[in-house]
Amino acid sequence: MTQGFSPRAKISFAPELPAGVVALNEPVDMFFQDTQQDIITAMNDSLPEGFTVSRAEFPGDDSPSLGKLCTHAEYFIRCIRSIPAEFFGDSLVQTEYIDGWHRLIISAPAQNPIGGLVKFMVREKIIAGWHEINIVRASIGRLKDGRVTIHE
Repeated sequence: MTQGFSPRAKISFAPELPAGVVALNEPVDMFFQDTQQDIITAMNDSLPEGFTVSRAEFPGDDSPSLGKLCTHAEYFIRCIRSIPAEFFGDSLVQTEYIDGWHRLIISAPAQNPIGGLVKFMVREKIIAGWHEINIVRASIGRLKDGRVTIHE
């Protein structure tokens, strides 16, 4: 727990997403005073239905923060119109079209929030609003061999 007037659990998540954007395979940093041998089972037993912990790592004290590890994000976007790739400029690392979904890999996700794309598309009258677009953040982490993963 943090110290101070209003103690809170020490926990941090990947860069935030707008409401309505689905996220899969999201990393989270949690700090424990004591750890159990089978932390994954203990956590899964206490999580709501539909949420699971798939992996736990115990990095050293000198390991980079989660924010520094999340240099890329992979999104799948389904939209009635084309996605304006130029919106992301040099931050767009990869793009392809798969079964009705645009797959994008974007660098610096904290500086290039996906909500900015939707606002741009509405402002440019490409779409009328969120009801015309579906967005899934499939993964966030580092780019390795054309895939985004949090694992080293």
